[in-house]
Amino acid sequence: MQRRIGWLVATIVGIVTIIVVLVLYRSNGQPTRVRTMAEETLTHNKQPFAKKGSKSAGKYKPTKKDLANSNYVKLGHIKKVGQYQITDNGLVQRWSDSKPVNSTITNGDLSYKIEQINVIENEARTQEALLSARHTLNDRKIAAKFTTLVISYTVTNNGNVTAITPGITAIKYPNNDTMSALSGIYNDGQLNTSGIVPDDTVTTTATVLVPKKLVASLSSIDIQFATVKDSSGNDILKPSSVKTITF
Repeated sequence: MQRRIGWLVATIVGIVTIIVVLVLYRSNGQPTRVRTMAEETLTHNKQPFAKKGSKSAGKYKPTKKDLANSNYVKLGHIKKVGQYQITDNGLVQRWSDSKPVNSTITNGDLSYKIEQINVIENEARTQEALLSARHTLNDRKIAAKFTTLVISYTVTNNGNVTAITPGITAIKYPNNDTMSALSGIYNDGQLNTSGIVPDDTVTTTATVLVPKKLVASLSSIDIQFATVKDSSGNDILKPSSVKTITF
């Protein structure tokens, strides 16, 4: 009986040792991870997104004043500064400014060209709209009125493998407030799902929360693009260098 117990213990120890070795081998087989500028300053907010039991109020209906406003776009896309739309849950999104940009960031075989930055004034008319915005940008402190930047850019893949990446990983403002993919930045997801095949160029966007105290004076941002993986999930490029974009 004691001999059987001894063999059982020895077998368990052997299995655990093999697992530890495999884990260490897998960890050491990947490139060293680089912390982004957002991770270096990120603080976590423990406030809840919503109270338990909150329910949807149904589809929001524009007011008579909205319907009579020539800048209100009910269907289709906003095409000029001053126009606005309202989401089904009651979030007003007004295009308040457009800033042409012509700046390129190269990271290995990928070339990012930032072409335009649009300023969007947002107003949540319902609690559901406010909670949705907080979830999308993963920031529990967003007030009913807030400002975002919509950054339009292209990505060109000059390499030999399909590149998979979230997009923008961090934005730092002149006062050192930093937004990241974890809080404050929403990438549209195209680059992270379809990726960029070799010799192809993809157009995409990212939405970034703007600190309220900077809205009136903002004229530059520091931008950094995320780690890039191949279709098997292996890192092929570390985060890009940080570049200041002036507009």
